[in-house]
Amino acid sequence: MTLVLGAGAEELLPKFLGVGFPILLTATQFFATGRGTLAATVIFAIAAGAMEDAISMLPAMTSVSFFLAVAGFARVTGLRGAATALTYPCYQLWLAVWTSGLGGGVFGRILLSLPVGLVTAFAVGVTLAWIERRGAVHEEG
Repeated sequence: MTLVLGAGAEELLPKFLGVGFPILLTATQFFATGRGTLAATVIFAIAAGAMEDAISMLPAMTSVSFFLAVAGFARVTGLRGAATALTYPCYQLWLAVWTSGLGGGVFGRILLSLPVGLVTAFAVGVTLAWIERRGAVHEEG
């Protein structure tokens, strides 16, 4: 449900000078930090990256490879909160390296992606934590 709603929100929300809200990237990092098994984290990262590639019309595996790397890094280091926003400028740089048709200058996109990533990391993190508490996703019994 998170993937479908996140992809829909990314598609519907306006983009600021070509920089959209990294909802799927933030959800991947949220899921990777201590939620679920390693296999579930890998499957979530692949699915989120594939959805990002599809809605952004990026070449196949562009986002998948980055999402897998970020999920692995987040799982090992336990990055949470605003620290997850720092990966969005790295994602913009990753896209600039692998694709040539990005609008706007690379440095402008990287600078703009930091505040957009901070806002998104906060909003998505709070929302997913609330859903997790209310839905009793990790209820042990």
